[in-house]
Amino acid sequence: MRKTILFAACAALTAAFAAEDYKLGPDSEEQAGVPKGTVTEYKFTESKIYPGTVRSYWIYLPPEFNAQTEYPLMVFFDGGGCIGAKGQFRVPIVFDNLIHKKEIPPLVGLFINPGDVPPVAKGARGRSTRSFEYDTPDGACAEFVIGEMLPLAAQKAKLSAKPDDHALWGISSGGIAAFNAAWQRPDYFRKVVSFIGSFTNIRGGYWFPSAIRKTERKPIRVFLQDGSNDLDNVHGNWPLGAQEMAAALKFAGYDYKFTFGDGGHSGKQGGAILPDVLRWLWRPAEPLPKPTAEAAGDMALSGILIPGEEWQMVVEGKKIPTAACTDADGNFYFADSGADGIFKISVDGVTTPFNTTATGVSGLNFGPDGRLYACSKGHLLVYASNGKEEILARDVKSFDLVVTHRGDVYFTTGLREVMLWQGPDKLRAVDVGVHLGIAFPCGIALSPNQETLAVADYFKSAIWTFRVEANGSLGGKMPIMPYRPKEFDRKAVPGGGCVVCDTRARFYCGTSEGIETFDPNGRPIGLILPPGKEPVTSIALSGPELSWLFALSGGKVYKRKVNAKGFVTYLPPILK
Repeated sequence: MRKTILFAACAALTAAFAAEDYKLGPDSEEQAGVPKGTVTEYKFTESKIYPGTVRSYWIYLPPEFNAQTEYPLMVFFDGGGCIGAKGQFRVPIVFDNLIHKKEIPPLVGLFINPGDVPPVAKGARGRSTRSFEYDTPDGACAEFVIGEMLPLAAQKAKLSAKPDDHALWGISSGGIAAFNAAWQRPDYFRKVVSFIGSFTNIRGGYWFPSAIRKTERKPIRVFLQDGSNDLDNVHGNWPLGAQEMAAALKFAGYDYKFTFGDGGHSGKQGGAILPDVLRWLWRPAEPLPKPTAEAAGDMALSGILIPGEEWQMVVEGKKIPTAACTDADGNFYFADSGADGIFKISVDGVTTPFNTTATGVSGLNFGPDGRLYACSKGHLLVYASNGKEEILARDVKSFDLVVTHRGDVYFTTGLREVMLWQGPDKLRAVDVGVHLGIAFPCGIALSPNQETLAVADYFKSAIWTFRVEANGSLGGKMPIMPYRPKEFDRKAVPGGGCVVCDTRARFYCGTSEGIETFDPNGRPIGLILPPGKEPVTSIALSGPELSWLFALSGGKVYKRKVNAKGFVTYLPPILK
């Protein structure tokens, strides 16, 4: 027993000693002959994103600062702990030394403290908003930095507009805040340093490793540091969280580096390695590693996306492009529901009008008779090859549709129904959402074998699936394809609006976040990032060999080559 106690005590002492055994190097000390930058303190009390808060912030201007020169920018959360000449990080000193040696570019540093809500009564204690600002994995912190703090820095220096020239740093909760801000706004921040980051469940940050694995790679460079003696408490285990993050970044093919020491929840190791971290962070771009390949039995984004193939804009200037569909030859069709007309983009990329008088079209799909079926202004219509219109069912509140190889037409309605049209006087409801749970049925698609019907639900949390029975009725209803959680995004549009399927029975759903993908059993594969900043409102697999993913978003039509093949439902089912 004594030996056991003694061994445990020695182990604890060794760990404690190891956690302190990180020393600052010469780059963290003032050096003779090295020009010094300036650090100036300011106060900010007018935040609209975090109302009622007050905070200090500091701006570092590099040696030989020139007001006409554009500078890269590095933002530091918990900034007051980074600027002291005797602290753990001594960032201005490190900046001076590395800039002097031309190992990092001359840059501007913005050091921001978290907010405090001051007390009303004199002598009372105020309330810190640090955890709310830093640990909440939504877009508010990035919005705060970009919209409220950077304009203040821009008053003191001309800042580069290039995203690759913008970096973020943080420690603990500030560490997850730095990653989150870049994750939310990679259009502005491309470089991240996170020391002992709180990728745990303080406010949901444990979500990031899963999100990294199931999101198209974002263009950000990430440095992570943690120690084996970091925290293990009610919120989670910090070392495990860091290792999960590193493994996810490796899986997704990020430009990242992970240093795992034996320290505790402190900045000692981070301060000791900071000069090397900054050299790594600001190094020239290098070829990115490949994401982990798709494993047998486990579909992944790497099985869909092709490296180097990005979104290409095909058409712009439309009001509300919608109703994406294809024919078997790969000609792409869409409507502009905010104006007039149905348009065709041929396989060779030429855009021509198909019908110049169609209005309010929200769904299109070809049938086995060669005609183009449509949902328009609440009616179920069909267009002949010459564009002539015929009404099949009037005032049925139709929204989107799919046509089977037998000519059956399933369509969703604004009355929370899925309807089946099988010919004149053969119209019936095959699902009534008011009783069975679909709040707002919208996009609709069939699997390759035409035995599974998928219906997107805009106002709920999943795509619903049905088994298509021999007589056309629907059974086996289940919400098996869950949308990404949106509890962390206060501005997200709920649910998805459009859905399509490929020959491997992978389903794709356009949402406010991009294009969510699912395997044949409904397991989420991942998120394909949208082509722009607007929600994706309609999608189709079309173009040559039906291997281009078309997306309608923000008045524009985009396409992207993918490792997938579409199909048309008016041809016989694909049974294998």
